[in-house]
Amino acid sequence: MNKNIFAGLALACAVAAPLTAHSATVTVDGDFADWGIQNNGTAAGWTPNADVLFTVEDQSGTYLNPGWGGQAYDAEALYLSWQTKADGQTYLNIGLITGHNPDTATVGDSYGRGDFAIDFGGDGSWDFGILTADRTTSLLQGDVVATTNADWGTGLWSGPGVYDPANSSYVTNVNGGADVGNATLAVSASFTNMGTLGGTHWFYELEIPVSVFGTHWQGASPSETFNIQWTMLCANDIILLDPSAATIPEPASLALALGGLGLLGLARRRKQ
Repeated sequence: MNKNIFAGLALACAVAAPLTAHSATVTVDGDFADWGIQNNGTAAGWTPNADVLFTVEDQSGTYLNPGWGGQAYDAEALYLSWQTKADGQTYLNIGLITGHNPDTATVGDSYGRGDFAIDFGGDGSWDFGILTADRTTSLLQGDVVATTNADWGTGLWSGPGVYDPANSSYVTNVNGGADVGNATLAVSASFTNMGTLGGTHWFYELEIPVSVFGTHWQGASPSETFNIQWTMLCANDIILLDPSAATIPEPASLALALGGLGLLGLARRRKQ
């Protein structure tokens, strides 16, 4: 789980450093080459093109955060960009690399893939979900759903390493809400040689017309700060990207915002 030290500071920082346009040209086909990512067996392979926001957690060991599971439940890297196409419409693009097999069934001690969650305003309320699988008879893979936190299923953990499914607040998959549009979703075949720790990985690639976000996104850039999160249904490993933090320049305004929190979180986060 990405311990984002900037969480809760997004709105305060946005005044000094508003979100800027990121215009990587992405084709949604499950191939990450157009993001600038390379599965070349090096740490540098995770790093995308300069106009892509990203966070990387290439982890080893069985404990992930907030739960366990090792490579099979490891959320490795999350990427973000947006582009305005020839049709005049702006699209949000999301990329995810994970060691979790998208075909994993939810049965016994096995848990399937979760949905992408978006929190506009950084206030802890998950406003939209992008479905990676069919969830009900009417909420289907690729749907963009307007949600409240009550519309989300949750994981197995109430805190890091604390198994308590009845009290977990880690959102995993959409169970309700209003269908507001559709995303394009592609999932790659498995691949290896990613990063220095190896293992088998998969790449999720999404494109979402930002018109589905209503007043949260007006024009070519978002109207407010937002977070994007993904995990599997057990929430053994959670990855979160805060684009507002990723675009804040160093050092003056960032130092003021961090105050006495120190620099611990910077070592936990890759930022643009």
